[in-house]
Amino acid sequence: MGLLKTIISNFVKDKQDIKQVKIDDTIKKYDGVNMNSLVVYAPKNILELNKVIDCVAGGQAVIINFESVKKADYQSFADYLSGALYTLRAKISRLQNQLYIIMPKSVKLATL
Repeated sequence: MGLLKTIISNFVKDKQDIKQVKIDDTIKKYDGVNMNSLVVYAPKNILELNKVIDCVAGGQAVIINFESVKKADYQSFADYLSGALYTLRAKISRLQNQLYIIMPKSVKLATL
């Protein structure tokens, strides 16, 4: 039995009187990963990066879209964000031209 099924079955037995809980078997390969902790964000100014940093500090992965950022501001955004991510020991990976994924220390990225 997968970790997720074990946790849910224990929760259901202890907390609720539900007869049956159905879990899709495709979730098995993601056991141990909280798929609900992904945030997508497109900051408009450098102060809005604090929301991204707060999410990462709280253990959420963030996909950040810099397409709406002016080219003149792009370097200052990158510097500000890289300093915060270094402090949090977070990782950043480029997905496309101006699309990045930021992962807290506890999250691993795997390509399938």
